[in-house]
Amino acid sequence: MILLAVMGQTSLGNRELFNDPADTLGYHPFLGVVSMLGLFGWAAAASIAFLTHAVTRFHETVQMRRFWLAAGVLTTLLLLDDAFMLHEEIVPVGLGIRERYVKLGYIAVAAAFGLGFFKVLAGNNFRLVAAAGSFFALSFLCDTPFLMQPLGLWESDTVVYLIEDGAKFIGISLWMAYVAKTAADSLGRLLPR
Repeated sequence: MILLAVMGQTSLGNRELFNDPADTLGYHPFLGVVSMLGLFGWAAAASIAFLTHAVTRFHETVQMRRFWLAAGVLTTLLLLDDAFMLHEEIVPVGLGIRERYVKLGYIAVAAAFGLGFFKVLAGNNFRLVAAAGSFFALSFLCDTPFLMQPLGLWESDTVVYLIEDGAKFIGISLWMAYVAKTAADSLGRLLPR
């Protein structure tokens, strides 16, 4: 259904919609490899969260069931944003909502998640989630023009790509590790002793 909607809203042909972008454009197959690996990380974390929710829904507390579902939904939202450039292109251009407001919306959602599940996040694997949050914050700051332009760093490829996207990739990897470790802890409690 989504594919049909996209096909109806774009001038792209079947080749552009179905084929690998690097092949379609004639670029090297490793084009965007870090971004692609980040998408894999988002997808893995979301899958682990949803699977853990499904497996533990009759055995965990209400708070943990809600955590796993919310973690899966939030991670999927971030995956979709990263894959389809929602906050950079789709929402600002398609819906006319400025990028800064979309980013503020993401901050609000992340803050609600963090506050709503603070006890879970502050549990045994707090170092992993704190490190992930720190790298996401660094990436976010480097992607904020009004902070970086006065420092003369907005035009720097090192800041824009290596630091911003590198920090995001590390944040994704740490978030995936946090979700996997916390899921293993939850699933481990189900095993007979």
